Amino acid sequence: MKIAVTGTSGLVGTQVVRAALEAGHDVRAIVRRETPARTLPGREIERVRSELDDEVSLRAALSGVDGLVHCAAVYAFGDQRAAELDRVNVEGTKTILRAAARAGVSRAVITSSAITCGSSAGPLERDETDRPGPERVPHYYASKIAQEQAALEAGEREGLAVVLALPSVVLGGPYVQLGPSNAIVLRYLLDATRSTYPGGANVVDARHVGTGHVQLLEAGRAGQRYVLGGENVTWRTLHALVGQLAGLPGPYAEASASVAWAVSAVAEAWARVTDTAPLSSREEALTVGRYYWYTSAKARHLGYQPGTARQAVASSLAWLAAGTELPRWVRESLRLAPEVRAARPLVPRPLQQ
Repeated sequence: MKIAVTGTSGLVGTQVVRAALEAGHDVRAIVRRETPARTLPGREIERVRSELDDEVSLRAALSGVDGLVHCAAVYAFGDQRAAELDRVNVEGTKTILRAAARAGVSRAVITSSAITCGSSAGPLERDETDRPGPERVPHYYASKIAQEQAALEAGEREGLAVVLALPSVVLGGPYVQLGPSNAIVLRYLLDATRSTYPGGANVVDARHVGTGHVQLLEAGRAGQRYVLGGENVTWRTLHALVGQLAGLPGPYAEASASVAWAVSAVAEAWARVTDTAPLSSREEALTVGRYYWYTSAKARHLGYQPGTARQAVASSLAWLAAGTELPRWVRESLRLAPEVRAARPLVPRPLQQ
């Protein structure tokens, strides 16, 4: 099958490309015009430049393609990004599906998020039949809910088989820029107090999410939602895993939602002073105390086999430990477990002359 993939410089898109190639598919990457050249180590793929608001160029980019995996999106918190979230996540999805139908594409997988299934006040699993209730819904969450509705409506209107992929908290790499998911692990590495907080999440390795997308493209039912998650853990358990794998103590005290909000407010203020992206936001902190726990039973019927939370955390640490986000003094204090070092493949590079 000839597959077009958007968002190939992102965490999920990169892994979709890997999984598609390993499954024997031909891959065409649709990239933004300003995106630098980048491929997986040892793999060359066709690259076509286009923008999500340019239906004409998208139609040309999708010519001769059998299936589309649309991973490109904005993943961010904060009211200042609201307009961008709507423009890219919702309107961009409408445009590319319209272009795909005109180009003769027969199937499409749209990357949404498990958060569209909502959250619970206690440790309960949710599935594809659930929706958010009265809980706080950050604008990013709202944009993904709107994206799903727009995608399903476009599929019916255009006669295109649309399947929705709902990843949970995706950890690992490779990535071009740090996203909110890997930032969860980074925050604990940088937290001298080794604090945790109430609630929990479902975490999954990006490699399994990539494979899951390809499985949905091949066998997912049109008009259906599929959670691509891993293991449900409390935040205390997740932070304990980070500590065990990084050779750090804790976690100790459990911070309340109000404390998390105050810390995030300070982080946002500091980011404005330094002109950098904050590691956390007040909008994100308002979700503290909720349980974002999900089941992937539906996707498992298609062969989806995620790993454990420990594997996902090890994968995240493997990329963070070699990245630029971690200060040198923190990196040198880590005592990484062997499974962390094994989680990132070694790629030979030419010696510097």
